[in-house]
Amino acid sequence: MSKSKNYLMLLQTTTTKQNAGVLINEALHSGLSVCVQQISIQSHYFWRVQQEQDLKVCNEEEILLSFKVFKHDFKALHKLILQHHSYEIPEIIGLKLHQISKVYKKWCKETKANFV
Repeated sequence: MSKSKNYLMLLQTTTTKQNAGVLINEALHSGLSVCVQQISIQSHYFWRVQQEQDLKVCNEEEILLSFKVFKHDFKALHKLILQHHSYEIPEIIGLKLHQISKVYKKWCKETKANFV
């Protein structure tokens, strides 16, 4: 394992396989992410229903996307997600990756080099 200050994981949710596919394809083909994983999840959250003052508890099946991204590409990937997302307020969370295996780190760099 090696320290990895330049690597992030961007977590993002959506509700449809179609929107997930668009986000994944755009991220990969633009070279802003070298790997994206998706998993079905159940989300529970508060949301204000139109013209109501009270918050409502919502339960929804969603798709969690985990983008592996270089730190210098995070803002561009954030912008790309906002352009192609179906949500009014998409969740976009960046996590610093502190440890990455040397072989995976090498693969990320080599793959990214194909887009530069």
